[in-house]
Amino acid sequence: MAGGLFFILANYSIPALRPLLPTATLYTAGASTMAIAVAATTLAPNYKFFRNLNGGVSIWVLLIIYIVIDISRLAKINVAFSIAHLGGGIAGFLFVYFLRKGKDGSIWMNNLFSWFIHLFDPGKKSKTPNVKEKIFYETGNRNPYSKKANITPQRIDEILDKINSQGYHLLTDEEKSILKRASEE
Repeated sequence: MAGGLFFILANYSIPALRPLLPTATLYTAGASTMAIAVAATTLAPNYKFFRNLNGGVSIWVLLIIYIVIDISRLAKINVAFSIAHLGGGIAGFLFVYFLRKGKDGSIWMNNLFSWFIHLFDPGKKSKTPNVKEKIFYETGNRNPYSKKANITPQRIDEILDKINSQGYHLLTDEEKSILKRASEE
């Protein structure tokens, strides 16, 4: 959608970019492909492809090659197409940027699809469970994972030596809990 918006703005509002034809149409999925490529590169810029070739090729290198090929191919047609693909790339970057900030830009689209799917099936509830809440927050009767250090005689001796040399008040919380668990055993 961002690519289409950039195309309309570039093609119809900048007179120098208008094509010779009175109307121009944006076709193919180039802007969305650019959005996906930029989003993937923003997520993991050092991810390597073709690892057998001298340690691999980083995804950002492949993105640069893709952008050069894409823009050189589109420069023959109309500059507005290149601007549309640039808009798609900006949308991909912004999607990942805001996703890292905790704002998911795809929720409205998922809700729209869910509403449309359940539109003709009134018997089903349209509220779908949030996967993040179901997996990560519904713990049921179990406690979350807690790290407990093993109690070994060597570890207790180290803690006692530290108390002897530095004092009890300089122990970490982990060391204090180890001493407490050792005394209970």
